[in-house]
Amino acid sequence: MIKRALLILAMLLSTACSWGTDSESVIGRVNDVKGNPRVFRGHLYLELGPGSNIEIHDSVITGLSGKVEVKLRGGTIVRVGRDSELTIQEYSGRARPGRLRLTSSGGQYRITTGKSFRRAGSSMEIDTPFATILSGNADLLVEHAVDASRLTVVQLGSDSIKVKNQFGETELLHQGEMSTISFGLLPSQPVRIGESELDAAVESTSLLIRR
Repeated sequence: MIKRALLILAMLLSTACSWGTDSESVIGRVNDVKGNPRVFRGHLYLELGPGSNIEIHDSVITGLSGKVEVKLRGGTIVRVGRDSELTIQEYSGRARPGRLRLTSSGGQYRITTGKSFRRAGSSMEIDTPFATILSGNADLLVEHAVDASRLTVVQLGSDSIKVKNQFGETELLHQGEMSTISFGLLPSQPVRIGESELDAAVESTSLLIRR
C-alpha cells in the first residue's frame, strides 16, 4: 500500500510540474507578465506567468490589457504588448547562425535578437497580413492593431531591416526610422520619428527593460 501511494504521489507531482519543466521543444521562458496573457498550444489555452515555458509553434496572446516578456535561449528577447497575437514558427539561437521566424495577425511587439544573430547567415523574419519583415541582428518594433488598415515598423538598432510585400520594399538603416504599410500598397520610404514618439512606441511593449 505504501509503495502504491508513493507511486501515485510521484505521478501527481510529475503532472503538476510538467508546465515548468524543460523538454526538447522548449525554446525559452517568460520573464514577466502584466494582466492575463495566454499561450495557445496544440488545442489548449494556457495562462502565462513568470517562469512559464515557451515552445515552438506557441501562439502568445495578450488580450486587451496584457503584456508579456519572453527570453528565448541564446538571449533573444520578445516583448509583446496589448491586444496582440504572435506565433513562433521556427527558432534556433545557440550554436548555429540564429534563425527566428514569426507570424502575427496583429498587435504590438518588440524583437531584440541575441548574440548568435551576429553570426553571418543569421536571419529574422516576421510574416504579417501586410508585409514580410526581414533582418539579421535586429532590434525593432512592430505595431499593427487587429482592426487597423496599417502596419508600422520602427528601427531601434543599426542593422538593416527590410520591409516588403508584393508591391515593393523599403529598407530601414538608422535608429528611429519608420516605415508604414497600408493594405494593398507598397511600404513607405523611411521617415525619422521624434524622440517622444520613439519613447511612446517602446513603452507600448515595455515591462521592465527600457531602451
